[in-house]
Amino acid sequence: MNLARPLLVILPKTLFAGFGMRRKIYFGLTLLGTLAVAVLLWLSLGLSGINLPGLMLVLGGTLLASVIGHSPGPVLSLLRRIPAMFREAQTSTAVDYKPFLQIAERYRRGDVRGAERAATAIQDPFLRGGTRLALDPHNGEELGRMLHWRIRQQKEDDSRDIRILRTMATFAPAFGMLGTLFGLVAMLGSLGQSGIEHIGMAMGFALMSTLYGLLIANLVFRPLALKLEDRSRQQLLHMNMLVDAIMMLYERQHPVLIGEFMSAASPEQANLGNTQKARSMSLQGMRA
Repeated sequence: MNLARPLLVILPKTLFAGFGMRRKIYFGLTLLGTLAVAVLLWLSLGLSGINLPGLMLVLGGTLLASVIGHSPGPVLSLLRRIPAMFREAQTSTAVDYKPFLQIAERYRRGDVRGAERAATAIQDPFLRGGTRLALDPHNGEELGRMLHWRIRQQKEDDSRDIRILRTMATFAPAFGMLGTLFGLVAMLGSLGQSGIEHIGMAMGFALMSTLYGLLIANLVFRPLALKLEDRSRQQLLHMNMLVDAIMMLYERQHPVLIGEFMSAASPEQANLGNTQKARSMSLQGMRA
């Protein structure tokens, strides 16, 4: 039960993380429809009861095998970070870039101290750290190498989490089949003590472990892996765009040019405020 509790708490939050109200309604209706079909199928087949030992074997065995294969730290960390990870993936690309453009304006005019103080207002951790590195006296090649190393580290972390989820999706059906085999062995062991009418019910009860494994693998772990892969791809594209913007800051290019680049690279995320106002502010800075 202790192994199943994290999944029961985390999975509902994860499935709804980053959903708008309309998507939540669609998802809820789809989920209710799926459950209704499952209940009707359950009743039509005359099944009764829940194979709790089989469910615990699937969940516990999947987690145990994943911990053995990937070490406990990454697996438990992934289970704890799934809700926050998807919330961050949804919002981390929606950043207000106006503080960054103001820093670019100050740095271009030679106000390095003011730019360093203003860097604390940047919300994105990667952009904030890269901006501070750009304001320090670094070689351009060294700066680019450090920023790309951080991107590679982020990519490796995301790839590890995706591998863990896919590993769980592989193990879940196997442990479901193992639970079914245990049930069949127990059924055959008591075959001479029970009537023939109980064989079908006992076999159906044993096969529910396989059902649990297939459902958990194909409705939980594989969709989560696909979702994380998509979020990771968006995040890495966003980080690469930020690297180019930071290098433009390092080269003291004009804030209007930097703003236009960031807006073109991520038009749906870049919150640059009033473009005309930002352009006029930068032009006034040029005249000053």
